[in-house]
Amino acid sequence: MRVLFLFPNFGCPVGMSVGVAILSGALRRDGHDTRVLHISEHVDYPFDLARIVADARAYAPDLVAISLTTNHWPEMRETAAALKLALGRPIVAGGVHATLNAAAVMAECPAIDYLNVGDGEESLPALVRALARGEAPDGLPNIWLRRDGRVVEAPMRLADITTVPWMDLAGWPGFEEVLASRRGWVNVYMNRGCPYRCSYCHNNGVGALLEREAGRRGSNRALGYLRLRAVDDMIGELAAIRDRWDVSAFSFNDDTFTMDRAHTRAFLARYKAEIGLPWVCNTTVLDVDRELLAEMKDAGCDLVRFGVEAASRRIRRDVLLRDFSTEKTEAVFDACRALGLRSFAYNITANPSETLDDMRETLRLNARLRPNGIRISLGYPYPGTAYHREAERLGVLRDDAHANNYLWESPLAWSREEKLWIDKMRHVYWWWVNAALESEAAPHYAALVAELEALPADAWLAPGTRERLRQHDAELSAAMTRAGIAHYEIPFPDRPDIAILVEGTATLEREVLDPHDEASAR
Repeated sequence: MRVLFLFPNFGCPVGMSVGVAILSGALRRDGHDTRVLHISEHVDYPFDLARIVADARAYAPDLVAISLTTNHWPEMRETAAALKLALGRPIVAGGVHATLNAAAVMAECPAIDYLNVGDGEESLPALVRALARGEAPDGLPNIWLRRDGRVVEAPMRLADITTVPWMDLAGWPGFEEVLASRRGWVNVYMNRGCPYRCSYCHNNGVGALLEREAGRRGSNRALGYLRLRAVDDMIGELAAIRDRWDVSAFSFNDDTFTMDRAHTRAFLARYKAEIGLPWVCNTTVLDVDRELLAEMKDAGCDLVRFGVEAASRRIRRDVLLRDFSTEKTEAVFDACRALGLRSFAYNITANPSETLDDMRETLRLNARLRPNGIRISLGYPYPGTAYHREAERLGVLRDDAHANNYLWESPLAWSREEKLWIDKMRHVYWWWVNAALESEAAPHYAALVAELEALPADAWLAPGTRERLRQHDAELSAAMTRAGIAHYEIPFPDRPDIAILVEGTATLEREVLDPHDEASAR
């Protein structure tokens, strides 16, 4: 069969879908033909419904497979309807939005014939095999379908990731160009699942679905959600990618790379001996200590990315369901700095019920942590998560709650004063961080912050204001750099959510800072 994948990636940072690449690999392993439409203005394929339909017609697929994200659901709903009308072929949708909102997706888009809920590495090939044989795909785990005017649900089963095929990178459109634009950095996954159920993350919703399937309460670990790839398999795929492509480093985008210490240490020994390239990863401050961090650095780890999220314990505990202590966070960042291992801090501001003082404290916390890189995103409640339910309970979701870019746009309602401050902060948040640094930069940026906070709305919204601020920021940063004064700056105009610490030569490269956060519940 011929299967056409649609990966929506427009209006937001560019990234390649590891999930779609794996699914394509699974189908090609079974002898099917696949093609991917990577819909992103960054790869010269902006969202253009007429172009998508024309390209789909030219390929003439037997099945259309759409990767659904909440941020692109309205456009993909429209696309599915147009493709059904133009091709008359079956359509299957999957992804986090489909998994967490299955009934709503089927109700809102009659053009979707099948829905893959949960992992698709086993269920999608099973669906394609049934369709190829002309059989009704009834009774397949993870596959919801329409039958006689009604939606037939299916149980959700976790995939055995020891049998998951390697990514189909050769079949990804323009992979060489994507690789070159990232200077040889390749995104990979070693594990599946996460020990935690932070309210804003897809793991929160998936954990609840697993409890429903099991008929009991339990941790993600107890429910079998945490799965580890065999070290042999992981090393084999990394070596194959390294040997075929011009790879300079690997970026492990697992939610919690070090969630199993023994497995991590076994992998590190093999990676150091057999791969030897620099690498970066995501983990939490609860899943590392100085000893493990030292082993990671010895095995070539160049950067560790941590979720800091918020300084307020009330927000962490009651809203984010992520009550990691500030003391532990500070200790881990101190350990990274002592080891010469670069660190990166993810932050979520403008959360439901968060005050402006709470947000300011988060920025001050980053100054104390002094990571090599910082990313700020605005709170985005995704349907199917506890974070979304809390926003609904508080009545702070806007009626027009939709945005392609979860980093810089918020569907939450704020007062006029709060909205103004959040908008200012979003554009130059690193000023607040610099103002709290133990650095000669602090008084300069403190004066800028005071001036900006006092700026009235009409002046802030006036044409040219943001451009003048950015120009002044660039000039001030250049002067600080020449003087050897530590400070944060924004090096990439297209990624104003990312700031790097300029401190001697310990700056971060673009490709280290620009992961495709496929796992963050979009």
